[in-house]
Amino acid sequence: MSRPVRKRRYIPQHTRRGNPQREERFDNVRGMLIILVVIGHFLMPLYQTRFITGIFHAIYIFHMPCFVLVSGYYSKSIYKGGRFRWGKIVQMLWIYFLYENVVNITEGLLAGNIPLFPNYFRESGAPWYVLVMAYYYATVPVFHRITSNSGKVMTVLMLAVGVSFIKYVIHTGSILCLDRALSFLPFFYAGYFINQSNVDRYILWPGKRMVELIAAAILLIVFLTTYDFLMRFNLVIYGADYARYGEAFLPWAWLINIVWYAAAFIISVAFIGIMLNRRMFIITDLGKNTLPIYFIHRPLRDILQYAGFFALVNPHSKLNVIAFLGFCFLLTVFLGNPVISSLFKRVRSVFDPLLEKVGAL
Repeated sequence: MSRPVRKRRYIPQHTRRGNPQREERFDNVRGMLIILVVIGHFLMPLYQTRFITGIFHAIYIFHMPCFVLVSGYYSKSIYKGGRFRWGKIVQMLWIYFLYENVVNITEGLLAGNIPLFPNYFRESGAPWYVLVMAYYYATVPVFHRITSNSGKVMTVLMLAVGVSFIKYVIHTGSILCLDRALSFLPFFYAGYFINQSNVDRYILWPGKRMVELIAAAILLIVFLTTYDFLMRFNLVIYGADYARYGEAFLPWAWLINIVWYAAAFIISVAFIGIMLNRRMFIITDLGKNTLPIYFIHRPLRDILQYAGFFALVNPHSKLNVIAFLGFCFLLTVFLGNPVISSLFKRVRSVFDPLLEKVGAL
């Protein structure tokens, strides 16, 4: 008589041995997300066929909201022993300064003219994330004392609704990335307020499968219909200033923004929920080294574009595009290697001895 097969029981993270402060699930999420970041930025120079447009927008509808959410989750470490580690803000500002100088050169190559100095006060490209994280770190003391679950939920909802309407009043454009800072703020605090127990309960929740099905349906709709129908609304996924919306859509911009928030949040939650909570080959290590990959991939794309690399890709061939996606994956893996990560860490930590001396880290 055969023995019955026993189902493997899910063991909550906080009951496992090892480091309770770092979930491999979230490292895996970040590893997958940085791959999507590289793919998204490398798809931009290609002619936007229906197939490429579908892939691009299926990525962009959620990948940066989810990235910011996971960054918020890890930002709890900005408080250590009850002390606010303001040195983290300095680190982000330093990286932003370096990033601006590097892309000033590579974007100048493409434009045919390299400016003597970058415009540190206007940015709509990849460096926005680094500067915005500095802003978010600075706001943590304002929200740090919110501890009740109801207070956390209400705060995130109020931020989402408030931002959707306040963007009618505040028109910053790309000045200091304030348009992005406003737009992605609810995702940061959604992640900041989440703890391991919340994640464990969600994994065991019977409605988890339904969330995943809804997320899959949203992604399929975006992939299939953006080229013909949804392109007119695509500014929302960049966190764009409402001033860039056409007059026909401006009265409904708040609703478009809230719909995007809901869709991006559902997909992000599903994405986190399906990720394995154990070490994944390549992916986990990528998730622990996302910042150097994020820093290097964008100027590298500009250099490859300047060299004519993208002309080798036939955007009308689905097979060509799929092979190109494979190239992006391999490039991400290469940029995440320990040598590059170690060099980047040295550059990033230039001011760390001073910051540690004054108790800022």
